[in-house]
Amino acid sequence: MFTLHGYKKYASCLSGGLLSISLIFSSSQQATAATFSKSWDGEQNSLQNLLNNITLSGPQINTEKAQTNYQTFTNTASGISAGTFMFEVAGMANSNKLGIYNRGNPNQRIQLFDGANSPGAGTTITFLESGINVITQQFNPTTGRPQNSPSPTINYYEGQNWNEFGYYIQTGQGNIFYTQNNLNPGGKQQAVVYRGNNQTQLQLAGRQKGIFTDNEYIIAFEDRLLGDIAGVSSDWDYNDLVVMVESIEPTSVPEPASLVGLTAIAGMLGLTGRRIQNKS
Repeated sequence: MFTLHGYKKYASCLSGGLLSISLIFSSSQQATAATFSKSWDGEQNSLQNLLNNITLSGPQINTEKAQTNYQTFTNTASGISAGTFMFEVAGMANSNKLGIYNRGNPNQRIQLFDGANSPGAGTTITFLESGINVITQQFNPTTGRPQNSPSPTINYYEGQNWNEFGYYIQTGQGNIFYTQNNLNPGGKQQAVVYRGNNQTQLQLAGRQKGIFTDNEYIIAFEDRLLGDIAGVSSDWDYNDLVVMVESIEPTSVPEPASLVGLTAIAGMLGLTGRRIQNKS
């Protein structure tokens, strides 16, 4: 049985452990938060301003504070995910490509959009038991009417292991960057991901206005390799290719370091409790 003195010691240890847990999660989240810098394309083309321009009502999406740690995803029960091309403010716009890659084998990649597409384009992915089917079509960004230039594409890809995936950008310079930071050179964060808040009303090019729901995600890429200093090798503006995707769920888990830290703290708390009880 705990004595009053033993209880106070255990409570002190518990408080310290909880503080450590808080610090671990805080540092983990901060470690994966992208830093924005002044866009070479002008402030009017910053990701923040571009999102503000399509916000009709509700809270604005704060590009600094609303970032998530989501890096990979899986399909939902319907087996269908739609995507919409939002913005592309980049010198390599005509040659950039965006698609999904297999989490189990990142070398397996499927293109969704390329330089011929522009805001208003849409893609539909059907996750089948035998593989996935991808349809991409350009819609007029002003009227929303279907266009035949570039021609709509329908592609089927064999394989049963596509239910866990991430997004990638292949740049005009030949670089490939992923939503998984550890796949990028130096572990750099080349993409930011925002999840809908069920409050903000947006209107994408050529689309009816609607609420940004929590099964929708905005994925924004930086198409130049991030250097150690913003503004040198790239401008850290994450407006180079931006899409919205829906009907997917994140598969991200806490950083390994966080899990190790939590396990260690839990073990210390348990050991401390047993020691105090034995002494009592």
